[in-house]
Amino acid sequence: MALGLGVVATIAQSLQQPGVSKAEDWTALFNRRQGWTGADGIFAIPLNGYEGPDHAAGNKNLFVFSDTFIGQVDSQTNARKNSVMIHNSLAVLSGGIPVADSMHFLWGKDSKGAAISAFTPSVPSVAGLAHSWYWLQDGFYHHGFVYDLALILTDNAAGAAGFNFKEVGVALIKIPIGVDGEPDISKAVQMDTPLYFSGGGRTFYFGCGIMPNTPEAGAPNPDGYVYVYGRNALVVARVLPDDFEDFTKWAYWDGSGWNPDISKTASLGLGGPELSVTPVSGGSLQGKYLLVSSQLSPDIFVRVGDSPHGPFGAAINVYKAPEWDTTVPVYTYNAKAHPSLSAHGDWLVTYNVNTSNASANLAHADIYHPRFFKMRFDPAQAIRFFPEAKAKWENNTAFFGMEMERGMGWNWLYPQGGSTAWGLDGRTLRVTVTPK
Repeated sequence: MALGLGVVATIAQSLQQPGVSKAEDWTALFNRRQGWTGADGIFAIPLNGYEGPDHAAGNKNLFVFSDTFIGQVDSQTNARKNSVMIHNSLAVLSGGIPVADSMHFLWGKDSKGAAISAFTPSVPSVAGLAHSWYWLQDGFYHHGFVYDLALILTDNAAGAAGFNFKEVGVALIKIPIGVDGEPDISKAVQMDTPLYFSGGGRTFYFGCGIMPNTPEAGAPNPDGYVYVYGRNALVVARVLPDDFEDFTKWAYWDGSGWNPDISKTASLGLGGPELSVTPVSGGSLQGKYLLVSSQLSPDIFVRVGDSPHGPFGAAINVYKAPEWDTTVPVYTYNAKAHPSLSAHGDWLVTYNVNTSNASANLAHADIYHPRFFKMRFDPAQAIRFFPEAKAKWENNTAFFGMEMERGMGWNWLYPQGGSTAWGLDGRTLRVTVTPK
């Protein structure tokens, strides 16, 4: 087969279509009734540094979260009680199976034992702010430490309900991982970074996605660099992992090359507040880079890139989050893939659910926790929706083009003649080729 971007376009557009299915066991893992009872911003960081699929067994993954509810949930009313919201938390999952007993959560405690954020800003840049906090972005493991890029926020009274904050910087948090494979948040080191840029009518900052393209990470075509993605426009920087703390060694994609001047950074098109970029090994997208993200929208999309810095193709919606409800209102955001928790060819994806109605989050504890689904690139499944094949001949080869969503399609090369068929859920597409 010769398959292109159209394979991506054939991924299901809703739960009823093949290729996408809810991962209820993973969603249930984060629907907790005691202690940690909900958060957003979920990133998964493998603590052996291997970012590829099929390696979660025997390993630990560190989850990092942003705003987090700590307390209890009433089993009868589903309302939160004795709850506080802290600004960030963590969890450690042993192995790659979503079993509650295999995961534990981490957050800070004050002198009286009350829950506080795992990390509170102590970098010099926040000294003049009356109030600041961290939302944890993506990170990666390297030589005994997790490096996490944390977004620095402060209050913004002019913001809309639920959005009364503003971003003011990015800090690097260096978290030591002990010989037991556990993070020691009490010994974490914080440092300011130059990874927040505002000037010339543009504002962007880095950390919304990180892709180590290294042999240690299991990258299929490693070049040794760690790629760090940013928003508000999708942008990318790169640095060698040993130089991650030396910001003079960072370089920014300017549209034609890697430039040490952050102000020259070029936009790569549509991104999202959080995202993932993952190298693809095997299948029709071998050698490509898959971006998974969403805006503040029910539509979760993918873009396919030719390299870690693109160019990335058009956005293709692969899933419509069913939780959206304008009457509450409930919204979804922050979609991304978690390759280190995925099986080969079966991508585990999350997105966050929230509401701008604070009382609704307290009354309905099932709103504010991550949702999971799986998506599989399987061109055979997609055929079921497009039963009419049209062939044209070139160089004694029959090309079958099938119309897909957004006008895209895939081609099947069949030079010898003969016939083939696929049976799916009682429906069959049969194609017969007669040599020209």
